Amino acid sequence: MSRRAEPFWIQVKQFSILPVCHHSMEYAREVRGAFQKVQPQRVAVELAPFLLEGLQKAVARLPRLSTLVYQIGSVDGAQTRLFPVEPTDAFAEAARCAQDQKLPLHAIDLPMDYRQRQQDWVPDSSSITAIGFKAFYQLWLEKMGDRPTPADLDREANMAHSLMNLARFHPEEKMLVVVGMAHAARLAQFLEAGDAPMKAPPPFEPGAVTLYEPDQDTVRSSSWEIPWVMSVYEMGRGGPGGEEYWQPPPPPPAEPEDPRDRLKDVDPTQVVASLESMLGLRRRRMPPMDKQQRKALSRYLQGLSEEPAALFQLLNQFGPNKVPEKLELPKVKARTVRAQAFTFKQAEDRRQDLRGLYQAALEESGEELDRQTMLEALMRSSAHFYHENTGDQIASWQFKTLYQYVRNYAQLQGRLLPSVYELTMGARGVADDNYAYEVWDLGTFYPWSPAEGAAGDVPQLRIDDDELLLDGRRVVSWRPERKLPKLVRKRAKEDEAGDWAEEFEGGSICSYPAEDLVIEDYARYLQKKAIQQMSSEKSRVEPFTTSLLDGIDMRETLRNWHDRKLFVREIRRVTGGVGAVILIFDEDKNDDRYPWRMTWHGEHSQESDMAFYATPANLKLVGPGISRCEYGGLLMTYPNRRLENIWADPTYSQLRSKSEVLLMGALEYGLDRHIVYVSASPPRSHFRSVASRLGKRIVYMPIGSLSPQSIQKIRIFHVLSDHQKRKIAKDYIW
Repeated sequence: MSRRAEPFWIQVKQFSILPVCHHSMEYAREVRGAFQKVQPQRVAVELAPFLLEGLQKAVARLPRLSTLVYQIGSVDGAQTRLFPVEPTDAFAEAARCAQDQKLPLHAIDLPMDYRQRQQDWVPDSSSITAIGFKAFYQLWLEKMGDRPTPADLDREANMAHSLMNLARFHPEEKMLVVVGMAHAARLAQFLEAGDAPMKAPPPFEPGAVTLYEPDQDTVRSSSWEIPWVMSVYEMGRGGPGGEEYWQPPPPPPAEPEDPRDRLKDVDPTQVVASLESMLGLRRRRMPPMDKQQRKALSRYLQGLSEEPAALFQLLNQFGPNKVPEKLELPKVKARTVRAQAFTFKQAEDRRQDLRGLYQAALEESGEELDRQTMLEALMRSSAHFYHENTGDQIASWQFKTLYQYVRNYAQLQGRLLPSVYELTMGARGVADDNYAYEVWDLGTFYPWSPAEGAAGDVPQLRIDDDELLLDGRRVVSWRPERKLPKLVRKRAKEDEAGDWAEEFEGGSICSYPAEDLVIEDYARYLQKKAIQQMSSEKSRVEPFTTSLLDGIDMRETLRNWHDRKLFVREIRRVTGGVGAVILIFDEDKNDDRYPWRMTWHGEHSQESDMAFYATPANLKLVGPGISRCEYGGLLMTYPNRRLENIWADPTYSQLRSKSEVLLMGALEYGLDRHIVYVSASPPRSHFRSVASRLGKRIVYMPIGSLSPQSIQKIRIFHVLSDHQKRKIAKDYIW
């Protein structure tokens, strides 16, 4: 029997009392189920009357989110309070269902300060799906007990009094009463007894209630329910809404075009005259060129570098102080591949795909709206977008590790299922910052929230750290109810298309020092591992006689324990060090995935020389003059400043693959005896013969014996257009 077959509420006379908690999807689901089963004629909610009108206006705007803002206290000591209205809140759902069915809605609670409203301390609401709402409520009663405060008793007596007054005027109408779990049982007792004296309300003077709409960044950081869960729930409840919500953001409005900014208006005659003036061939100064004209001239001169004869042709067309009336620039050969900025797609840019994702997650979660299934769909979808943006994939073993990690993390927080914070931290741990960003970006994106600066029917609310901005104005008298840590940084974008590519071209490339440290450390780790492997191969085990040698061999001793003998191990030291390390991630036998071949020299004595083949440096720009690349294979030799350009050496032209070129370079330029070769398959026997003739030895290590997570991290590297970019690289490299 499914959970839906076991609806639960407390029935007292004509009242159906539904105990719920705030800001959780499972309780909103129970409210919808109760409406279907009870078929009420009136609805009452545990809410102060002064918030009722604002709540109804906010509910009418759903799926657009709203926040009710009001002030309490005197003018001098007034403080701002926020009351969020989300589709997955049980009380918002009750008001929404009442509106849909055109039922009267009553607020029956005493006026109170909602500042301290937090997540109710109850067993994890996700367990309702598994055990049913009735069993969940019984467990809650066992856990919390009956420990009311005097304020709770006053509120419950007043709510019972209000309900009995409604019953007096509407004795035949069924009423659905949605109240907090802590009040349901005692409220039922008051109603059963039929005696609930009216208590004097506490001194409370709220100000006017104003409706605001939180912007996208505020929803990401301050929503009570996970926005991904809210979106899937809303798809199940009301559908996608208007098509305007699923269109990518429109491009910014174009500024009025200035004729000077047009490429065609870069007058060649003016260019020549300006060059004459700069060279002293002309006395009259020409007006300076603007930014667009300088860009156009720079790109043209860069094109001339591929065809130098065109430049001489241009200069020979005129003499000193003689400029042709009309000059046509010679045609230059276009570049086959040009550096281009890689645009990381974000959730905002994938609106057309998100509708299908939400619908798929809804169908997978089934009628029960299983939160666990929704979160699993979130992680898989994030992994798909991670592959689109970076080219990397999340392996099945990483998913297994991730789920185990976030489960344990959630249990430490007293929950069965994780929040966005735990999911993001888990994604960062099992993969990298890029996957963590995808999880955070998709998980905290709410498609019905307005973009920054977008006009709406109500003013915008923004929470930025400890600042509250209402319609752009800062509110001083506000204390944040909770603070979420900033999980990720936002990705930077080009100010103008082509800026990043322009800074990358024509520079003198270099590496990123932080990545240099990582790969050098990993190379030293492989050197030590190779020495240990060779020492283990040369070790000798024998029965104990007179000396323990290098220690007891536990494996052999246990194997022969029936003979009551001890076995000891003698480790024979390996002579000679490791002169080179080779890592082959991909053989690339077709020579199409990793066409870029490069040789780098170490900048100081602690760095090695490196030769590698990788993806092109101008393929994926992630910042101004910063390119993201991927190694296909690499060679590191020690000491530095010795490695020649092996890719241009004609003696290597007969080798079968790029990996063999690296291996031959290691044999020729490595000073120490041993060469570490890490790959999926060992090298050809021919190279072992070559190594033997050169007095060297190849130590093969299967790449599968190393940590795939570490391999994946060192495989990605960044190329900078010049050394100055190292100062800003940390803002663009994740």
